[in-house]
Amino acid sequence: MKIIVPVLCFVSFVLFSGCSGKKEITGKLTVDQPTYSSGFPNDEVSASLEQITRSVKKVYSVSYYTTYKFRSDSKITSFHLKNGSFKDVAWGIVSTSETAFGSGTVVAAGHARVALLTCAHIVSSPDTLITRFDPVDGIPSGYIRSISIREKQENWVKDFSGCGSFTVLASDENTDLAILGKNCEVPVDTIATLTCPLGHSRELRWGNFVYVFGFPMGNLVITSGLVSPAPKRPMGEFSVDALLNKGFSGGILVARRTTGNCFEMVGLVKTVSSSRENMLRPDSGANTDLDWIPYTGRIFTGNSDVIHYGLNAVVPSEVIADFYRQHRTEILQCGYNLDAFVKYVTN
Repeated sequence: MKIIVPVLCFVSFVLFSGCSGKKEITGKLTVDQPTYSSGFPNDEVSASLEQITRSVKKVYSVSYYTTYKFRSDSKITSFHLKNGSFKDVAWGIVSTSETAFGSGTVVAAGHARVALLTCAHIVSSPDTLITRFDPVDGIPSGYIRSISIREKQENWVKDFSGCGSFTVLASDENTDLAILGKNCEVPVDTIATLTCPLGHSRELRWGNFVYVFGFPMGNLVITSGLVSPAPKRPMGEFSVDALLNKGFSGGILVARRTTGNCFEMVGLVKTVSSSRENMLRPDSGANTDLDWIPYTGRIFTGNSDVIHYGLNAVVPSEVIADFYRQHRTEILQCGYNLDAFVKYVTN
């Protein structure tokens, strides 16, 4: 029995080859391309998917803060922040760190440089964090309990720890997209880049089948889902019903053409839908294993995140292309060229 293995469109750092049966794109999208598939693949695609996974990496950002703590009778306000006098009345100074993690994809590698596409919120942290004292008799307190000032931020990529911290080459909070880059001393010839070209999410239809790649809880995972186009989609907006967990943010979605057996990247996972629910909890030191004994200790308020599976926000490929178009000059000035990944943008 002969098994036909689908062939991935190959994208190198300087070359781009399109799907079979697909017209060359010159400045605008063509309308007579083969549609995307709506069915589960009935042939072997594991080799193609494995090749894609080699370019997907865990991204984690660590922000380091110096935290100043104050007593309530110090009555610290925003006035003291502006003139810098808050440092003189702090009763304690500690160093803290905050870590965010998600997924990223290598979209270019060459001349000792590596570039990844990810979400901006993974590598963006606030400059200053402020907490205030609890309300008194229901009246909010205007006095500051602590101030945390960011001293530095490091962006690390799994498997590239030898490269050091990556630099944010371009970032946009509105689209939640970012390009990371680093001049690595390791041989870049051994680094796998994404072998799928950027597709066209405007061509996705109801029920199109997509694969999703990411690092939930730090583990490389591939899952699948069905496309639901947005009612109004000037940039090809859509959602996907895949069962995603935190850590998938920045992961890519690929769809397969009905002809040519070609995978294309059609979007990026932006957020996993969730909400925060308030709850009552016992004292952290209480023994709650004995569920047949009534609890009589202190009760505290708390909250937890509840994930709404099947409702996920996606950055469509057209938005990714437009993001690169807007930031192309500054990215090129840093020595990185992603034209092969987003070919039609520059034609």
